[in-house]
Amino acid sequence: MTDARVLVEEESLFDLLPVGIALVERGSIARCNRTLEQMLGYAPGELAGKPFAALAERAALEGDVELRRKDGSRLWCRLSSRAAQNCMLVAFADVTEEIKKLRLAVDAADLYYWEWDAATDRMHWSHNPEVLPALAGATAQTWNEYARMVHPDDRERYLATGRGAVARGVPFDIEYRIATADGRLVWFGVRGVPMFDAAGKVYRMVGVSQDVTARKRREDAVRFLAYHDSLTGLPNRRLLDDRLRQAVHLAQRRDRKVAAMLIDLDNFKQVNDSFGHRAGDAVLKEVAQRLAACVRRADTLARHGGDEFVVVISEVNAEADCQIVADKILRALAAELRVDGRTLTLGASIGISLYPADAGDGDALLRNADAAMYRAKQLGRNQYRFYGR
Repeated sequence: MTDARVLVEEESLFDLLPVGIALVERGSIARCNRTLEQMLGYAPGELAGKPFAALAERAALEGDVELRRKDGSRLWCRLSSRAAQNCMLVAFADVTEEIKKLRLAVDAADLYYWEWDAATDRMHWSHNPEVLPALAGATAQTWNEYARMVHPDDRERYLATGRGAVARGVPFDIEYRIATADGRLVWFGVRGVPMFDAAGKVYRMVGVSQDVTARKRREDAVRFLAYHDSLTGLPNRRLLDDRLRQAVHLAQRRDRKVAAMLIDLDNFKQVNDSFGHRAGDAVLKEVAQRLAACVRRADTLARHGGDEFVVVISEVNAEADCQIVADKILRALAAELRVDGRTLTLGASIGISLYPADAGDGDALLRNADAAMYRAKQLGRNQYRFYGR
């Protein structure tokens, strides 16, 4: 068999392959099969000598790459390359329909498909701006431009995660907040996967973003209810214990005092018995608001349970500080309450315990404040008493 005949048979087999094949030398197509020419809409021999960069925005010879046909339309091909003598042998498989189906599935799932190109630092987004209001009308931008939209408290973490994924060539997952065009903050969950070139270097990152604001709000609501009273919105006993431990720990380090004040409403049982629990709940919410107006923002006001409330006063300089707060509370609760058109009058008995004079930890502080509160009730109610006096 002559060399010419062998060459003809090789070229025939070359053209019969179901995928596009090209030999790329020094960035240009030296030779390709008829399948690739048909995929890209070129006449026989027309691709020879054409720079590969004229067909694709990225020079990568591996992974999914968007190519330009001769008529300007686009198609997606999955490229696989192998080094040959003085050239690269590249296979082109048309995956346009696969990519379209994937993007339809992404949009149907309220996801937002994106790509980041390492060479240009540009991010390309899918064409459904309704999915990502923060980027409405912006389908391409640099990574740094996008990062400026990330909430300042999340930005460094976002950048570090993305840079780390590129440097190590690993997938990443992250959630962060974005400032939308109308000033709202939206939470996004993002997953990115690196794509590698023939040299094993990351040349592209692809991924999806999803608006997870609703889930975050649900999580925040669950977290809030875990640490707050559902009726008044005040910290509950769980959060109170934590705040009290922190206050005592800080007082130990700074050699300062902490006060725990336990407030028990006088005659509250009569409200429930006479007017029902709905009226009782309304009274408790009103009492919580009045108490909040009597303490500093740095102090903790919590509902201890039933008709009992606790105030933790940090940075106490003298007993007089506690007396001032207790007097304000008694005056606030002595004022008439209006509930369902009825006028009610309540009072309160307050017990006060001090760290370190009366107790060495938070639990002991509360126990002693409780004992002092019962002493105030025994002495006639609507008054306060310090522990041990």
